[in-house]
Amino acid sequence: MSSLKERNVAAKQTTASRDVEWVPSICNFCSTVCNVRIGVKEVNGKKTAVKIEGNPNSPLNRGKTCARGQAGLKQTYDEGRLTTPLIRVEGSKRGEWNFRPASWEEATNYFMQKMQENQVQPWEMAMVGGWTSCVFYMPLALAFAFTMQMPNIVAAPMQQCVTAGHLGNDFVTGNFNFHDEVLADFENAKYIIFSATNSGVAAASTSRLVRFAEAKKRGAKVVVLDPRMSELAAKADEWLPIKPGTDSAFFLAMIHVILRNKLYDLDFVRDHTNMSFLAVEHQGMVVPMMENDEKGNPTAFWVIDEITGEVRKLPGYNNTNTVDVDGKKLVPALEVPKGFEMNGQKPKTIFQYMLEQTAKFTPAWAEQETDIPAATIEKIAIEFGQTRPSLIDPGWHGARYGNMINTRRLQSIVQALVGGIDTTGGWLMSGEYREKLLHFVKNMKEGKPTPILGLPGMNFPLTAAGKFFDPASWQHGHPSFAMAHSMAEKAAGRQGVVMPAFSDYGLEEAIDGKLQYNGQPYKIKAILMNAANPVRHYYPESRWKKMLSSPNLGILAVIDIVPSDTAAYADVIFPNQNYIERDEPFIYGAGPSTDHAITTRFSAVESSADLKGTADILFGFAQAFGATDALVQTISELNGMNLQDLQEQIGKAVKGQQTYTKALRNVSFKHHSKNLGMSPEKLEQTLREKGVLIVETADKMREHATLLKDLPVPTPSGRIEIYSLYLAGFTMQQGPSDTWNPGFVYIPPQVNQAKKPDEFNFIYGKVPTVSYASTNSNNPILMALSKVKEDEFMGLWINTQKATLLNIKTGDTVTVENLVSGQKAQIKAFVTEMVRPDTVFMSSSWGSENPLLKNAAGVGTAINKLIPYQVEPLVSAFRSQEFTVRVTK
Repeated sequence: MSSLKERNVAAKQTTASRDVEWVPSICNFCSTVCNVRIGVKEVNGKKTAVKIEGNPNSPLNRGKTCARGQAGLKQTYDEGRLTTPLIRVEGSKRGEWNFRPASWEEATNYFMQKMQENQVQPWEMAMVGGWTSCVFYMPLALAFAFTMQMPNIVAAPMQQCVTAGHLGNDFVTGNFNFHDEVLADFENAKYIIFSATNSGVAAASTSRLVRFAEAKKRGAKVVVLDPRMSELAAKADEWLPIKPGTDSAFFLAMIHVILRNKLYDLDFVRDHTNMSFLAVEHQGMVVPMMENDEKGNPTAFWVIDEITGEVRKLPGYNNTNTVDVDGKKLVPALEVPKGFEMNGQKPKTIFQYMLEQTAKFTPAWAEQETDIPAATIEKIAIEFGQTRPSLIDPGWHGARYGNMINTRRLQSIVQALVGGIDTTGGWLMSGEYREKLLHFVKNMKEGKPTPILGLPGMNFPLTAAGKFFDPASWQHGHPSFAMAHSMAEKAAGRQGVVMPAFSDYGLEEAIDGKLQYNGQPYKIKAILMNAANPVRHYYPESRWKKMLSSPNLGILAVIDIVPSDTAAYADVIFPNQNYIERDEPFIYGAGPSTDHAITTRFSAVESSADLKGTADILFGFAQAFGATDALVQTISELNGMNLQDLQEQIGKAVKGQQTYTKALRNVSFKHHSKNLGMSPEKLEQTLREKGVLIVETADKMREHATLLKDLPVPTPSGRIEIYSLYLAGFTMQQGPSDTWNPGFVYIPPQVNQAKKPDEFNFIYGKVPTVSYASTNSNNPILMALSKVKEDEFMGLWINTQKATLLNIKTGDTVTVENLVSGQKAQIKAFVTEMVRPDTVFMSSSWGSENPLLKNAAGVGTAINKLIPYQVEPLVSAFRSQEFTVRVTK
């Protein structure tokens, strides 16, 4: 592709301050991945980024961008930027910022030398990846891990968000990453409920915010469940200050009311969910009557035809219950006739079993759990059930309580009961997700495999993570350390974790030398950190400082842009290009855009010659290990790209004729242009001019690719699963547990009640100006905006009534003590009526310590000084609010 100097096709816009060249890019400050344009002009003979705006061609953020996105250019010119490879000065300690400059060759050789000195085996190395670029480096990270026979990836979004909360939604709908796959259609909804979130709208996802603003303009009713009056709650018609951690009780009561008042969408529930399936009770568990293949996949279910009363056999994986295996039409019944028997058993429908299970979850019961009056709960359930279209926001960050996966699952069930899946005013699927599902279903029918990165929804993590769990997937026969730790825990009679996908579970034990697998030590001796800051991201900070300081860790290599708190623990640092400087090696779907659209980044300004993109860094490592050819082969297999094209382009990079980033980019453009029926040159020109190419509009896609109407979803049955077959499978394998109960169950938060005047529940969240555990808090513009609201954004929210009792005023320094772990931190108080009297709140955005972060260091308090290491047993999601604290002046 053409170089920066050859960009004659780039769009230009005349402004009052002379000509500015507008270069299309993708924002990198949160997982919304908004389409932006970087305004560039010559300053002192050098192209300089001077402005960031939303891309008006974007179907996602519609030309808008938030304060963080607009301030992004300041990261490029951060005075603390890492500008050259660094090697720790011999004799200095990890945690001290004591490095010497080095060349890339010297830094890479140093890394390889340490690997050899410590005799690091493939399973003794781990990659740790961060929040803000996982979608961009994931194709390379997975390929690198598989190539290097490294079964260990720790991915920050998983334990915090994607498995920690989204998985509950996924069990119902078959999705995986709701951020990328689902866009709540706020603007066409008439009734909206938010639970356990301030992030998606107010803190701030532009693509959601622009749609929410339309909803408010059009008069949608908004209800927010939150123990404090967040920015989002302040915009609600009803703010319900719910008791922390009890949202699932609210949803169970809603389900109780909706089912008993027949407020559900009958056609949708009957035809597209598994509520009409026949099931029996066996050993206290509801078991659907079905047939399975040799791999355990369902091949048939049974229903009763409401018209004829006959038992009919349905296809195992299908989008509808209205056609049997012989192609004959039917109307599935939600209840069996009185006295019905089949094969000597007395089955009921799943609908009937769900009615029975929800009988006890009345609004009066929920009032005792939530502190929300029963009349209010019933009113909202009825309003929600009677209003079409209505929606519950899918939610963002999930790591809070051990019940969060269940909470998100229950909210998805409420959404499904009103037929709000892939419908106007409900949860709309992204165009990229529909396209993946179309190809997947087509490949299934033709008996063809789908590349891992092309798998839709839950098929991707089950396939990818399954390889990390399975010793047979690796030549050396070792699973991930997380799975090895879970196996060791179970062998010792303790509870392990069922699916510790891309998790840090067991990492401390592996570094300390306490983990065993098959009677042999399983050690982690090397860590490669990419765009991650676990000293701030993960819980508690002391755990990560201890691990990264351990002499057992032979080498810690960090790829980063700025000197994060974690980078201070590195042995060698590789400086990364930031998103404004780099061309992207791949073409991507346009985030959760409901149009099928593709996008990529174009370098807006030249980076220093000493900065490299992640693709070039990983290929540099692969070359040092002698694994370049194997990495090329793996990338081809994972992405479905032409192997010959990859070999040709990567071969040029090996010879120094181009960067590895450019090699991958050339192949990516050729791959997509072939599918689009245009030349690579035309595709590049289009993307340079517009930033986004809409392949097919959402309206057109919905004519042939609407989920359930046209396509099955990626659940085991292809239908929306009110009764989860995924969780039923876990129950069969692991034994019964409320955590993976496939029906309806309430899991109360495991928090001691705050009984004394100085004891409180603890909650945290994001603020609009900073995201992801201070990843961009060093930005001077954002810091200035934050300090305007310093009390609210950086203080500990404490209710006026309690503060008066404790003689605490706004601005007073208070000590917060975790009553479970004993951790303590100091923070200034913010006294307000906008939080429950039994609860305190603080932002997750502060607490940087590295003095090179001149705008952020020493500002505010880090939440991971207070949060202990607590995980739940399904995916090792963090239980990061499951404790009480004492507050003293």
